[in-house]
Amino acid sequence: MEYPKDNQNNQPTEMTSVEQNSDGVQPKMPNRNLKIIIGVLIVLIVASVGVAGFYIYKNKTVSKIEQVTPAENLTTTPEPTTSNPAEHSINYSVVVKENSSDKTKTDIFLKDPKTGQETFYITLSDINRNHYHNAEYHNGNLYIIHRTGGDSGYQTNPNWTDELWRYNQQKQGQKLYSVRGLDFRVSDDEKMIAIVTNEEFNLLNNSGGKIKTFQSSEVVANPQNSPMFGFLAWGTNSIWLDNTFGPSLAGLVKIDTQTYSITKYDLSGLPAGPEFVINVYKEKIAFSNYPAMFDVDSAQEYERSGAKVNLIVYDLKTKTQQQIATSITRKFEPKWIDENTLEYNNPNGTGRLTKQIP
Repeated sequence: MEYPKDNQNNQPTEMTSVEQNSDGVQPKMPNRNLKIIIGVLIVLIVASVGVAGFYIYKNKTVSKIEQVTPAENLTTTPEPTTSNPAEHSINYSVVVKENSSDKTKTDIFLKDPKTGQETFYITLSDINRNHYHNAEYHNGNLYIIHRTGGDSGYQTNPNWTDELWRYNQQKQGQKLYSVRGLDFRVSDDEKMIAIVTNEEFNLLNNSGGKIKTFQSSEVVANPQNSPMFGFLAWGTNSIWLDNTFGPSLAGLVKIDTQTYSITKYDLSGLPAGPEFVINVYKEKIAFSNYPAMFDVDSAQEYERSGAKVNLIVYDLKTKTQQQIATSITRKFEPKWIDENTLEYNNPNGTGRLTKQIP
């Protein structure tokens, strides 16, 4: 039997010889010594039995566990990693600001939509700060557009390009896609990325690999009345693109993300202006005929005109219209707050109104 090193001094010593008297008979040991030896032997026997019993019990317990839960089904919960901020469930918006000490760098902040608080996230170089939609934040991951040479890269670098990068919770960057004139959207589950250019519409997987490419002619409802296309919304197993003539809505395109089939809606006959919003669940669009304003003088002149502005809901399936409200030279800024409820500005006062749209 092995003994721990710190108990080596207490081990019994081996007796190698026994003294005999002149008659060859071993002398009797004193009772005291005999009792000590017997006691030591009893202790050793008890200890041995205890250790052996422990290992037998342990082996039986492990065997029982292995029978109930196979090793291949065991899972280990990793230590949580944190980023700043830690609550990834909040739908943060991304704010980009020129670094105060180096104008070639950009400070990235995450903004809480409820409190308005901005939290510093990271400082990066060559960020296209002037892009109208240069970044998104999903589940602890930052997606952002780098441009060679920053905002003025296309002016100073003849080989300029736009690059979509993702920065994970550890703020490690990965380039996903590269093309000139990049616009993008990331699905909420981050399984699909939509890339819009002047010539193409691309669908990427989470690693940046191409899933499907559509030429611009494939995603335009009416090339004469709606030559431009852009991302509008993610739907249920679908993507919606808008077709515009200037700032006004002229058409819609629905792409099925499972079959990649395309449905086009030519809306050039509707009096739709630049304010419109789609209900992807009921496939209805709310819009008004409030015109686009490009300067203060035009806005003031329109207010004096006394023109009527109509808020309308158009059903893309039935091709029917429903009049919701009318104002005098006031925009409605419609918003679907759920699949059956439309919210809009009060045409006769302050605040917002809601209306159920069956």
